[in-house]
Amino acid sequence: MGDIRHMYPGGNTRYGFYSLYEYLIWPQVERKIILKGGPGTGKSTLMKNIGQFLAEKGLDIEYHWCSSDDNSLDGIVIGKHKIGIVDGTAPHVIDAVYPGAVDEILNLGQFWKRQQIRSSRDSIIKLTQAISSYFSLAYLRLRESGISYEELQSHHKMSLDQSAWNRNALALSADFLADEVATFKKPRHLFAAAITPSGVNTSIDRLLPGNSSIFAVKGNPGSGIKELFKFVENNLVINGIYAEIYHNPFDPLEIDLIILPQSRKILLDNSSHIVAYENKLANPKYRRILDFDTLLDRSVLGPYAKSIAACRDRMEVGIKEAVNFIVQAKKAHDELEAYYIPAMDFEAINTLGDKLQQELWLEVQDL
Repeated sequence: MGDIRHMYPGGNTRYGFYSLYEYLIWPQVERKIILKGGPGTGKSTLMKNIGQFLAEKGLDIEYHWCSSDDNSLDGIVIGKHKIGIVDGTAPHVIDAVYPGAVDEILNLGQFWKRQQIRSSRDSIIKLTQAISSYFSLAYLRLRESGISYEELQSHHKMSLDQSAWNRNALALSADFLADEVATFKKPRHLFAAAITPSGVNTSIDRLLPGNSSIFAVKGNPGSGIKELFKFVENNLVINGIYAEIYHNPFDPLEIDLIILPQSRKILLDNSSHIVAYENKLANPKYRRILDFDTLLDRSVLGPYAKSIAACRDRMEVGIKEAVNFIVQAKKAHDELEAYYIPAMDFEAINTLGDKLQQELWLEVQDL
């Protein structure tokens, strides 16, 4: 069995849907297959079957999951970025950049009975509009939570000992980046978690490389953790060190996780304010743990205790309400799929999938 990893290329965030799909497949990929077709046409199933087949052949596989459907794939990457297959439909529309040379479009719509789908035209339009409305409401709730999050940050920022932060950030960054070799390859940006119909989900336990050495940090929003990650990211770029950078699923402008694949070193935010990463890790090997709350002046925070608790409550309630709207969008999407599934020739799609996975298996051995 090959090395299997799980991540997200996009997310439902306080800024709306946030796409990092440009990093799903490296530009140097040998072959990229872009899947087109409506909901329920078999795109995700096709990718799952190909991924499982090639993983059993010993190839490394990355599974890139959909943030709006816990059981649906947005893409897979085969081998060391030799071949990629992606869902190229909205909201992450992808088109061929190098047609024929690298990119090709596989339209699963060729296997549907068009007249049967057209007979449900009005219902399809109504459900599609409903899905869009539910997501708009979810994003409004997340935006409201974002305002509470900023207020929560501001309370802690005013109590931060900046000199102590400077010392700790410099020391931790130097330790984390020690002995790394420059490749001047651009970092890769993705999500290790997502706000989904089942809540805030992560498969970090199936993302981190084995025998990782973890530098863990924790602390309240505004305690300087996110500034540390930004400081480390800037140092990575300046020194030409390749890294995988995983953004926060609620606020994608912030970073939760940095992986240095060369040395298997990990910098992880273990605070659990949005994502409880630590709960998914069995017997993690911590090389260093730094609690940024120790850099806060509690005497400054004391008078604002009720305001801080209220901020946190508003933020958490807003996220829960957003999830409820995403659940409604998922239900409407399932209804929409019900119009497409009976109109699909899945026998023909399965035949195509079997042929494609054999073709890819032969091709990847020659790359």
